[in-house]
Amino acid sequence: MKRTIAFLLALMGMLVWSAVAIAEVRGPIQILGNFDLTEENGVVGGNGTDEDPYVIANWEIAVPEGERYGVRIENVTVPFVLRGVIITNAYEFDGAGIHIGYSESGSLEGCSISNSLNGIHLVSSIDITIDSCILYVSGLGLQVEGERAEEYRHVVTETTEFNGQGVYYYYGLNGETISGLEGGHLTVAGSKNVVVRQNVITNGDGINLAYVEDSTVQTNLTRRTADVPTRHGLSIYASQRIEILSNIFQNSRFAGIQLSQSSECTVSGNSLLSNDRALHMAASNANIVRDNVVYNNESGFVLGSGSQNNIIEANRFVDDRQFMAVAVKLEQAYNNVVRENLVTGAEVAIWLEALAVGNTIADNTLVQGAYGIQNAGAENIIERNLISQFSRGVVFEETFGRSITENNEFRGNVFADNENHLYTNLDSRDNLFTQNLFFGRASVQVADNGEDNIWTENGLGNYWADSTLGDADGDGIADGSIPVYPADVDDTAPLARLDMADYGVGVLSTLETIQITIEPSRGADLRLDVLYAASNVSRATGYRGFPDELMRDAPGVLFHQPEETESSFIMQTVLFDLDIAFFDVNGEWVSGATMAADNGEERVLYASSDLYLYALELPAGSLEEFGIGSGSKLILP
Repeated sequence: MKRTIAFLLALMGMLVWSAVAIAEVRGPIQILGNFDLTEENGVVGGNGTDEDPYVIANWEIAVPEGERYGVRIENVTVPFVLRGVIITNAYEFDGAGIHIGYSESGSLEGCSISNSLNGIHLVSSIDITIDSCILYVSGLGLQVEGERAEEYRHVVTETTEFNGQGVYYYYGLNGETISGLEGGHLTVAGSKNVVVRQNVITNGDGINLAYVEDSTVQTNLTRRTADVPTRHGLSIYASQRIEILSNIFQNSRFAGIQLSQSSECTVSGNSLLSNDRALHMAASNANIVRDNVVYNNESGFVLGSGSQNNIIEANRFVDDRQFMAVAVKLEQAYNNVVRENLVTGAEVAIWLEALAVGNTIADNTLVQGAYGIQNAGAENIIERNLISQFSRGVVFEETFGRSITENNEFRGNVFADNENHLYTNLDSRDNLFTQNLFFGRASVQVADNGEDNIWTENGLGNYWADSTLGDADGDGIADGSIPVYPADVDDTAPLARLDMADYGVGVLSTLETIQITIEPSRGADLRLDVLYAASNVSRATGYRGFPDELMRDAPGVLFHQPEETESSFIMQTVLFDLDIAFFDVNGEWVSGATMAADNGEERVLYASSDLYLYALELPAGSLEEFGIGSGSKLILP
């Protein structure tokens, strides 16, 4: 038996010079240029030519505490080989077992890194080969960084492993499909027209694209199932026109999706579950982020580093724990559009920092949390949003003179069931508030601490539900003014009627109104105008946060499921009773119920008695009033 083991070890040594028995112990190796390729720095042979590269071989390195690297090679421009080197104890957070920077034509053969945090780190290097290396680390396996596509031109053979999983690295592809892989690392670089689909990356480096064009990332799964310090689920760097479709990114330690210096990408239909950040965008422009599920992340979408002209629309931000710090945060971000999103359960639904300028926040349904919109930016337009059930609906955070919150426009927003609707800071000026609807004790729920903020434009102010001012001439403008304290400014043209305002109630206001016919179990046919909820975000929104004051004139909502289902309804954040009727694929009655208003305590699920395709929500009592019940039929236009 001993002879067999000795023979196998000898054979491995012939192939990769990695027999542990002959490794010599030494301290970390640091080579900072061609001149450092010396015997003292671990070189055991070669002369630096293609035929005879410098060889650094058969060393065992235990990295001392405080040292960042086991092997550090930088600014080497002649061929070299690192062979059979064993590295342990590289524990520094910003370090690695092997670091190669600004070098070219190197080869790592049969090296192993274990009992360490990070494995191999390549920075701005060209033509590095990694062959038969074994990485057993608790952090990142292989990190590659570069400022040109050529700096990702490396060869990593599939004999390299990261914690017993495959490492897959591709460069220079055109038209290929990468699918069905399971491993710890997947990179595609310097490529175009590539399809990456149905791959599973677990507890590793995620999926990485760098300098890739016109490609698709679809139906992949990246996940972290252990407490290991991984990075992003998907990282897109310096790439254009990438379609990111229907993937699952789960429990990433940093971002589920990271877009850096990338443009014209589409992020659609993905599930972003329990990540630190669902999506982080840095210096990235003209991307569309649409129809994604953002569930129980520490924070949602963060746009910074000058990201501009991006569209964030029709996404669902939900946190049942109400722990999500912020759903959408615009840091240094310009001219972006955030529209038609549902946010519920976030501490801050939308946050515009001081360098958020020229953005549009429109038609969003923002429900339940601390702040609906937190703003320190300038020249932003906030319009037609439903802002409901917050401690403060809109707050201008105090900037203490570091910046001025100015020239923002708030138009046609609906404020309902907030403890305080709106608060402006001391360093605010020239902001406009017009045609907004303030329900409840509005006159004591709005505080303007700024200077020269404006509450009337072109003869139209805001609707104050608790106003006792009359409208003697019936022109829809109240007789008198509404003072706004403590700034002691006036809304000089408060609206006496709701129809005087061009307001919106978030996502519901974007839905098409259709006329349906109900053939009831008794009486004549009934025709109803209803809002048609056929998209993912509209079905998830329904009457969430909707103000009871508007329910009298509100149409019903018809939910059209993508296929027959038994999924249940819940009245979370709906503060009034509703009737619901379920119909099958042929429009035949299935069942109905009255759903009780959310009382903030026990949450009841309301289910159909069988499969249904359509669900119709109406004010409570409507089913009995209209005779809608067993034997009724729904007919769509």
